[in-house]
Amino acid sequence: MNPTQKQPTTPGALADLTPADTLRCAARYLEIRGWTKSVHYDRTTETPFPPACITGAIGMAVYGDHTPLQTGNDGDCDRALRHLADYLWRDGHVSESDFFGALCCSDREIVADFNDYAGHTLTDVLDVLRDAADDYDWTHATEDDLETYAEHEYDQERLPTRAGFLIWRAAR
Repeated sequence: MNPTQKQPTTPGALADLTPADTLRCAARYLEIRGWTKSVHYDRTTETPFPPACITGAIGMAVYGDHTPLQTGNDGDCDRALRHLADYLWRDGHVSESDFFGALCCSDREIVADFNDYAGHTLTDVLDVLRDAADDYDWTHATEDDLETYAEHEYDQERLPTRAGFLIWRAAR
C-alpha cells in the first residue's frame, strides 16, 4: 500500500481499545452523565451527552455520540456486549434459562434485560461493568504479561494473585 493512501485501520490509541476498555469507559459515562432504564438515551434533556442505559453508554464509549447501534455491524460495541452478556451468565447475574432461552436473542437484549431489571441500581450496573472489564483483562492476558507479573511479584517476595495482576496491569 502506498503510504499516501488512507489506512484502513483505526488510528492512534483508539486502535488499541479492548472490550474491557470500552466497558470501563461506559461505566465512567454512566457515573458522570446518569443512567436510564427502558430507553437507550434520555431524550428529555437537551444535551449532546444524555443519561443512557448500558448499551447506550457502550455506544457513547465507542462513538462519542448517541449514534444508533447497528445490529451485527458494530465491531467494538458487539465485542463489548458479547463479553458482558457472557460475563452476566457466568457470574450468575442472569439465570441459565434466561441465557439459553434467549438463543434467538442478541447479546444486546440480554444486557438490556439486565439493565432494566427492577431491583438494579446504578451502583449494581457500575460494579458489573467494571467486574466484566476485569474479567476480560484476566481471561485475555497474554502469557508474557502473566510471566512478567509473576516475576515482579516474586521479586517483591509476594505470591501472584488475580487481584494483584489486575492492579499491576492497570498501573502499566
